[in-house]
Amino acid sequence: MALPEPRTFADLEAVEPHGIDAWVGASPPYAWGRIYGGQVIAQALRAAMHTVEASRRVHSLHAYFILGGRLDEPVRYEVDRVRTGTSFVTRRVVARQSTGAILTLEASFQADEPAPAVQTVRMPDGVPGPDTLPEVGWGWIIERRQVPQPHGTGRALTWVRVDRSVGSDARSRACALAFASDTSTVMAVRAAHPAGDVPQERSNEVFMAASLDHAVWFHAEAPMDDWLLIDMHCHFVGGARGLSIGHAFAPDGTHVATIVQEALVRERRADPVAPRDVSGT
Repeated sequence: MALPEPRTFADLEAVEPHGIDAWVGASPPYAWGRIYGGQVIAQALRAAMHTVEASRRVHSLHAYFILGGRLDEPVRYEVDRVRTGTSFVTRRVVARQSTGAILTLEASFQADEPAPAVQTVRMPDGVPGPDTLPEVGWGWIIERRQVPQPHGTGRALTWVRVDRSVGSDARSRACALAFASDTSTVMAVRAAHPAGDVPQERSNEVFMAASLDHAVWFHAEAPMDDWLLIDMHCHFVGGARGLSIGHAFAPDGTHVATIVQEALVRERRADPVAPRDVSGT
């Protein structure tokens, strides 16, 4: 099944129906040779949303990356309507290609409830603005500006902005936040790893890295066509794995999401291969 190659976020999130409770999505030609994990999460979330009333907002998702996605075929998203309650709705999604399942995702949605909102996490002070930093994105769909951090801090501080096609729709903004949330999660682990004190362009000579699992808690609607600051901190390195936990902030300092990811960060033991980004993060 051939699908048009998405070149905007609106194109990317527009998964097409493909049978009962199933949708398919296409991928842009990522330079590192496989599908960016944030894309599979965003498309899986959008597929789940197609089975949920618009009055229910996503408040969390939990995903496991199983296989790297191939760029030369679409991804099929199969949705299981686990539970539809009065307040909460649960959906499970399996993303498949011809190689088998590449990701599983569970998402929970909640009806709006009037209740106090308290923010205890604060946006870091003194962070250089995105306009003062070089672009390290892909040239389309998402912009990325990395704030330099010394090795040993286990920190990755990144400005991200999805292209303006995301618009003002709350569901599209949630999918865009899910898309962007896979940014710099592995970088935080590399910044804590004893072997990670190398220039970024050489990191893939030193490590073989891949995301293992990923979770996002959505706290507030994010203006995803404006800059968002993602502040990731590595909390553990061991067993060739690293755990990073972080927060996403809107430009006004609103804490819009909490992100947690465990990644495989394995030192290369054989002769180094040509530098190649294998994680997309």
